[in-house]
Amino acid sequence: GALVGTLFTKVVSLLKTVAWPVPQQTPPNNNNSSHGPWKYRELVVKTTIGLLVGILSSRFPQTLFWGEGSLQCMINGQHTPFAATKHGLGTLLTQGAMVDPNLPFATHKPVQAAQVGLAKLLAIALACAGKFPGGIIFPLFFAAAPLAHALVSSINVSHIFGGLLGGILGPT
Repeated sequence: GALVGTLFTKVVSLLKTVAWPVPQQTPPNNNNSSHGPWKYRELVVKTTIGLLVGILSSRFPQTLFWGEGSLQCMINGQHTPFAATKHGLGTLLTQGAMVDPNLPFATHKPVQAAQVGLAKLLAIALACAGKFPGGIIFPLFFAAAPLAHALVSSINVSHIFGGLLGGILGPT
């Protein structure tokens, strides 16, 4: 968790540095009559970042977040189909998905869950870099759930816990 958090903050800082470099001159004052190059740069940067997030969400519709229903899909490994939630998307909008949002994450393919978690982290980082409004706490919970599924699916947890419990209970 700490490693992912550290990497996430580094990626956000890098994206902010690329999107919003230190100005060579003083930006214009904040009155509405100012339409210099700074306003156009802000428009181009925010539009570009919005397009990138849109492209990302077309490939990973799970990154679109609407609250508890979406979070539940991630927590239970998509055993609740995304289309069954209050704000689920139809097949027309999910047919280009790299990981089908209406099928559970495959136990033998932890890469699917990892892809969704990493895509969500990238979407959050882009939104932060674009200075878009909104919080990051619940979206980070959302990103953590598929990453946890990927980790648990890639190791045999029942074998580890069985051995651990046997070691603890064996001497008693």
